[in-house]
Amino acid sequence: MNKYSIILLLAISFILNSCGFQLRGSIDMPSNLTKISVVSDNYSELVKNLSQTLSNSNIQVVNESDRDLYRVKIISETFNRRQLSISISGRVNEYEIIYNVVYQISIPNEKSKEETLSLYRDYSFDEDNIMGNTDREAQIKKEMISNAASLVFTKLIAKIKNRDL
Repeated sequence: MNKYSIILLLAISFILNSCGFQLRGSIDMPSNLTKISVVSDNYSELVKNLSQTLSNSNIQVVNESDRDLYRVKIISETFNRRQLSISISGRVNEYEIIYNVVYQISIPNEKSKEETLSLYRDYSFDEDNIMGNTDREAQIKKEMISNAASLVFTKLIAKIKNRDL
């Protein structure tokens, strides 16, 4: 490498570092956070995704309700589907999928309240391709669960950081 390339590389690194740029998914985790309880009364893909996100951040996930741990409890999850638009012939053109999650983030030895998260997605419906519609709806639901896990994770980290201030 010539010296101009090195200077350019250093300048870009300095600019990105000084503006606070972080790679997506890179969150500065509190050092005192080593173990979190994630629980649900039912099997949940959301719990599985959230547990995976926490594990990827080097946080041990346990399934106990210890009051001395940070806890995330998934109280309920529901998917609903409604017609969004109808064609002139009276057939459905679009559906909207609504994903509601009621959860609770508990900080050790503090009271917590239930919170609700609602996500909305819509898709076009083709009655000539029923199998494709089913696959598409399943993929949308999977993406919504992943987004909900990311949002709950972000909320958890924000609460932890606010408590530590």
